[in-house]
Amino acid sequence: MSLPPTVDPFRLPELSRAKARPRAEPRGWGHGLAQCGFLALIVLAIGGPWMTDQGGEALKQIREYGYVAVLLATLAAIRPWRHPERLVVVPWPLILALGWCYLSLSWALDPGIGLRRLILTTIVLWSLFAQLREIGLDRAIMILRVTLTILLVINFLVVLFAPAFGIHGPSEADLAGDWRGIMGQKNWAGFTCAITLLLFAFDAGRVPVASRVIIWIAAGFFLVKSGSATSLGVVAAALLFGGLLAWQAMGSRRRQIAPSGWAWLPFGLYALVCISMALDPKSYLQLISDPGGFTGRYQIWTALIRSYAERPLFGVGYGSFWDLGPEGPIATYAQGWVAEVSQGHNGYLDLLVQIGAPGMLLVLFATLVWPLQRLLRGGDSAARVLGGAILLFCLGHNFTESTLFDRDALGQVFLMIAIAMLWTATAAPVHAPTGSESGARGRQRTPGAGRTLAG
Repeated sequence: MSLPPTVDPFRLPELSRAKARPRAEPRGWGHGLAQCGFLALIVLAIGGPWMTDQGGEALKQIREYGYVAVLLATLAAIRPWRHPERLVVVPWPLILALGWCYLSLSWALDPGIGLRRLILTTIVLWSLFAQLREIGLDRAIMILRVTLTILLVINFLVVLFAPAFGIHGPSEADLAGDWRGIMGQKNWAGFTCAITLLLFAFDAGRVPVASRVIIWIAAGFFLVKSGSATSLGVVAAALLFGGLLAWQAMGSRRRQIAPSGWAWLPFGLYALVCISMALDPKSYLQLISDPGGFTGRYQIWTALIRSYAERPLFGVGYGSFWDLGPEGPIATYAQGWVAEVSQGHNGYLDLLVQIGAPGMLLVLFATLVWPLQRLLRGGDSAARVLGGAILLFCLGHNFTESTLFDRDALGQVFLMIAIAMLWTATAAPVHAPTGSESGARGRQRTPGAGRTLAG
């Protein structure tokens, strides 16, 4: 006669909230529509730079209408007329950061342009979180892998059979010889290759090893040939970070990986920079006094620091610094080619100038501190390692490119995907009942269950 297993009353099994709340309804047309919307959004983001910079007015309108269609499709997929709570899918730190950006329009130099840009930023952000909640992590990651693999193949074909377009020509000075494929610019191609490396490096156990190796070699080779130094350097750091995270997570499983207080360290350092730069910008200007430093970026950063020093608390307003014509604020702080560029090539300086130190710190909390805290606290999904690696890559990429909170920029899109992945993969653990009570309750289905990212 076998004895029943003993139950430790002081230790209860842990289940993630996503598992403790199973879906109450079968996946139907809404699930498929959300997948189509997610795929369409990714394709629009990939083609966005080319459509806006090198395409005509027709392509620009297609891009705009495309995002409206994505929004409508996402709304239809989640069916808010039956479950209005499904509209609330964005985590509160991002809502606060967006709220400050909208508030900054009240003092913006050009509130009309700023509002249009911020509306697109909001549409893309909300759609991504709603779509990932509806389709789930596994399906979203699969869509990303397939899409970027197809893009990689197309880029190689364009380089091989249409080199005049797929490779920067001799007339493009420093870019000559760099591969760009169908992307139109080497940095965009380098970014997608780097994301491809991360997607097939972590949480890719279900992908055949041979396929992973082939894609890894192809993406790495194209990244090197693109000459995108930022993507190459930052993805190396992201791979190292992801590897260490995966190694640490193997022993900790769902438990805390590291003290979550470490997430405040970069935030505190950046806050000190904001304060000291506002009080004494001269010391920072001296550090970047070489006009040719960092491939000319020093000249752009000089203009940004001067603008920030004049409006450290509120800035010029969201979207009210670049691409405003000859009367724009950049003309006050720079001349020549610097006054004609469309971004500051540093997302942290760029946004600091637009929404001031308080707003930028809110954005940094929402995109760095809060997600990193969730990452360090652990979770029940291997996807948290992939989300952490993409998060680090996108934030590191913003040191030389401006994509932070910038509409449908590739860096912004994948940063939001990474945060949504971490929100899902690190759902706070809850204690579940044991024994027969656990089995009985586990078979119950609660209406609307399992449909939130964090529970």
